[in-house]
Amino acid sequence: MRCILVMLLCLMALNSACAGDYLIGRGDGLEIAVWGVPEMSRVVTVRPDGKISLPAIGDIVASEVTPEELAEQLTKKMKEYVKKPIVTVSVAAIQNSRIYFTGGGVSSVFNLIKKTTLLKLMSELGGFPGADLRRAYLSRNGEIIISDFYSLYYEGDMSKDVELQAEDIIFVPSSMLNLVYVLGAVGGPTSLQHYEGMRILDAILAAGGFTEFAKENKVYVIDKNKNKRKIDLRLVTSGKDVGENITLNPGDYVIVEESIF
Repeated sequence: MRCILVMLLCLMALNSACAGDYLIGRGDGLEIAVWGVPEMSRVVTVRPDGKISLPAIGDIVASEVTPEELAEQLTKKMKEYVKKPIVTVSVAAIQNSRIYFTGGGVSSVFNLIKKTTLLKLMSELGGFPGADLRRAYLSRNGEIIISDFYSLYYEGDMSKDVELQAEDIIFVPSSMLNLVYVLGAVGGPTSLQHYEGMRILDAILAAGGFTEFAKENKVYVIDKNKNKRKIDLRLVTSGKDVGENITLNPGDYVIVEESIF
């Protein structure tokens, strides 16, 4: 009996060490074992009010304490019904520590079961082909902690990496909101990923340049608010007015008019 008791105490110590400083939260699943009293042992879920219910004891607050602290509280309560109770508390299902990815580029919820960083979590996701990482940000308690994940993920700028905490919100917008569309008399009408400083002539060249029937003096830019502006790019290509080579914004449409003859 003494050997079994020593073994049980060792297991309790190991469970406590593994639990570390983890705080039990609402929705977590707990395994509560009372040595020698199976009728008082239970698998319970922490309710939205932060409490659990056990036979004889009734309701007890379980949230915002460590498993070891809860075991100590239960031991004190059970002394009224059990002689020298030995209680262990294990976290069977973590639902409290969640990280939220949202924004259209990627949408998911992760349970934070161990310490990790933004870069490590992004690496686990395995790529962001439809995301605009330059406009992504991490929000914590209503405040933006860090923004623009591009340099972190693609260039390895570790100064942008941060350790994640429960309830962090990671907003990753879709790159579809950050496109420029080039249509009309160009080599290959297409959509392009917008970048800072993109100019209208850059976009046209990226779309294959003007066709032989293009009217370089009749190029139109329509912004996301449907405002239309006429551009004469002959002034740019001839060097007369490089100011006509305007910068573009996300969501702009560039339309090159085509000549019939």
